[in-house]
Amino acid sequence: MDDILKEIADLRKVVGNSSRQVEALTDLYEIIPVKHAMPKTTKWTAWPDLLLFLVSQIQERRPDSILDVGSGATTVWMANALRHFEIPGTIVSIDHDKDFGDATAATLKRQGLDTYAQVRIAPLVEVDIKGERWRWYDPTQIEDVESCDMAVIDGPPGFLQPLSRYPALPMLESKINGDARIFMDDASRPDELEIVERWRREYPDWSSDFIEHEKGTAVLRRSR
Repeated sequence: MDDILKEIADLRKVVGNSSRQVEALTDLYEIIPVKHAMPKTTKWTAWPDLLLFLVSQIQERRPDSILDVGSGATTVWMANALRHFEIPGTIVSIDHDKDFGDATAATLKRQGLDTYAQVRIAPLVEVDIKGERWRWYDPTQIEDVESCDMAVIDGPPGFLQPLSRYPALPMLESKINGDARIFMDDASRPDELEIVERWRREYPDWSSDFIEHEKGTAVLRRSR
């Protein structure tokens, strides 16, 4: 209980008196009664409303394979969800920042979740997408990921380049199963709004929805 109260106090420092975020965080701890300190919510991390939504998606969809682009709170909470709901799924999380990725991996190991999720350090490299050059995670780090039922996009950071997360769909589309979902955080930002519009133009067999989370969440799926 002390950990939960401290987390709520820390959350209020970040988001002010957002009752929705406090309620989402409280619901998270009620659904998944974790026994360890969880990654702190900051302005750089996924916020509780998104984390709660991802946990509910795992409970409902029971994915076998999850690709987490940008490690951190999403990785740890989703791994806890797989264990709590007794789902024999796995998470591959990639991160370009070795210190941050190593910290996430250490948290997973400390919580006994390293059989559910692994973190791979994937430096940002230049990739070619339809004749355009982009900086994105080293594709060799996910060559063995042949398919996934769920992908969470929370990187690279937006300050690295315009439309920083655009490469996600072009680079991952061939790995996404037919009924899978892609979830992108920070979808209220101008760049992310433009990214989704560009994806919809260039990949007409994909549709998108927007969820009014604190930072906005885009949900993409193949059109039926």
